[in-house]
Amino acid sequence: MIVLGLFGYGTNPGACLLRDGALVAFAEEERFTRQKGSHGLFPGKAIASCLRQAGVALGEVDRIAFPWDTSKYPYRMGASLARQYLANRFRAGTTGAGGSTWLTVVSNLLKYTPGRLQEDVRIGLRAQGLKDAPPPIEFVPHHLAHAYSAYFCSPFDEAVVLTLDGSGEELCTQIAVGKGERLEVKDSVPVPHSLGWYYAAFTAYFGFAPYRHEGKFMALAALGHERAEDNPWPERLDEVLSVNGRGYEVDPLYTRFGEHTYAERFTDSLAQWVTSFDPALEPLVARERGAVNGDPRYLEQRYIDLAWGVQRKLEEAAKSVASAAAREHGSTNLCVAGGVGLNCKMNGALLAETSFERLFVQPACYDAGSAIGAAMVVAEAAGDPIRNELTNAYFGPSWSQDEIRATLDDCRLTAAPCDDIASCVADELAEGKRVGWFQGGMELGPRALGARSILASPLEPDVSRRLNLEVKSREAWRPFCPSILAEAAADCFENAADAPFMTTAFRVREDRRDALASVSHVDGTTRPQTVTEHGAPLYHRLLTEFRARTGAPFVLNTSFNGAEEPIVCSPIEAIRCFYSTGLDALALGDFLLKK
Repeated sequence: MIVLGLFGYGTNPGACLLRDGALVAFAEEERFTRQKGSHGLFPGKAIASCLRQAGVALGEVDRIAFPWDTSKYPYRMGASLARQYLANRFRAGTTGAGGSTWLTVVSNLLKYTPGRLQEDVRIGLRAQGLKDAPPPIEFVPHHLAHAYSAYFCSPFDEAVVLTLDGSGEELCTQIAVGKGERLEVKDSVPVPHSLGWYYAAFTAYFGFAPYRHEGKFMALAALGHERAEDNPWPERLDEVLSVNGRGYEVDPLYTRFGEHTYAERFTDSLAQWVTSFDPALEPLVARERGAVNGDPRYLEQRYIDLAWGVQRKLEEAAKSVASAAAREHGSTNLCVAGGVGLNCKMNGALLAETSFERLFVQPACYDAGSAIGAAMVVAEAAGDPIRNELTNAYFGPSWSQDEIRATLDDCRLTAAPCDDIASCVADELAEGKRVGWFQGGMELGPRALGARSILASPLEPDVSRRLNLEVKSREAWRPFCPSILAEAAADCFENAADAPFMTTAFRVREDRRDALASVSHVDGTTRPQTVTEHGAPLYHRLLTEFRARTGAPFVLNTSFNGAEEPIVCSPIEAIRCFYSTGLDALALGDFLLKK
């Protein structure tokens, strides 16, 4: 059976294709539109890429799977939202949720009805030029799709599965338990108690783009580690996010219900509450001051302290939910999915500070990856085996050497192929060069994992500052991460574990802090990618060659893109990024270009 999974019209649209239960292709719309996130779009280009990669026509697809339960729209969801409003209207004031917010609510209730969404999908396929009659569309509950994508891609044969999201229908958090080839939902937390909304509210409060710049906010929060013991914000934030022994509650007065003068994601009540402690903590400061490459001190210590408190409360809430599930269900394995799962600091806390001994975070844990889980649900119902343990993430489009050569010719560029591209690039890195690395199929998920990466020697003085300034054009406080030979990880990190997808932060060992200074954050943590010969043979060879030249079993690895751009997808985009940034060399397949 061939199942096309897709998620569209929300954040991070994407698509995948399963053949007889096996994942054979995955793509995100942003990589083709070149619009970061491509929020709200139909994933037509991603669908076309998956079909082309699998050699399948739309007419050969048996089912389309969409990870949203449209049967709840508009009536059940309308009733749920009405109950929330009635429960909070007096606290929110007579104006309720604000006119613009209610218009958004009503629009979403109508957008996700079964007939409307089916029609939109059909139109989207036609607009992409896919003229075959579309197969039947099946709708899957959002959190169930996330859970399937995590558990059935994990290496575990039993696990607790935690999904943390902004919202999926009427839910925002869910606990499931996987045993063998079965997954059973055990508990859930309803909207509006959303950790995704909570974190997005403060991301927006600082002036960053919610559902897009949470990583910036998380990196900023780490700067507050030195003042952690004297930071009053975690206790104050109990009013916004309260944590108990079995879970948490978010007060929607600050995220959803009330007037929204400043931004959609937080209310005026949040602004009033924050400034009641410090009038100088005004909202939207990062946006208004507009600093990108400058010192992080353009956001004063008061903002850093608040960000640290917000991050700490998120970790406390996630640990509370996970620990309660561990006590009740007795597993030592944890799977995580949902957009909040991109918070690597939270994931590190789940592994280091709960009873779970092993952790798997779906590398595409956000909404694009829910297409995988939805396709799995539909394929399983047809009798297909859906276990897809991920040993690598290279499920995206790739280009042959002939296609790369044709692109170089079109650009009037001359480059000779290398007999051993890994060895050639190791030489460049050892000489202090910054190299674009474009190899094989594109990575699944938002992290560069050695297919579309910018690489540099972590031993070069001032390498992080120079990369941020000359190549990435991004905020000075944002750290870089290492790709490391898996066999060397235990020598570098406390409580080291397999981390092939850069989803979990680990504390750097005290005796390795200096060696890893350029690829760790100011709080002594880093988000590594552990590389095995089995999972990524060419990339593993590059790391091995670099170690032979320098003694370091790791390189600095960051995503191959410029500021506010998606990761490059095609050879022409790699060439464009190479010539428009401060990169020194580009490994494009077996070809090596130098400036």
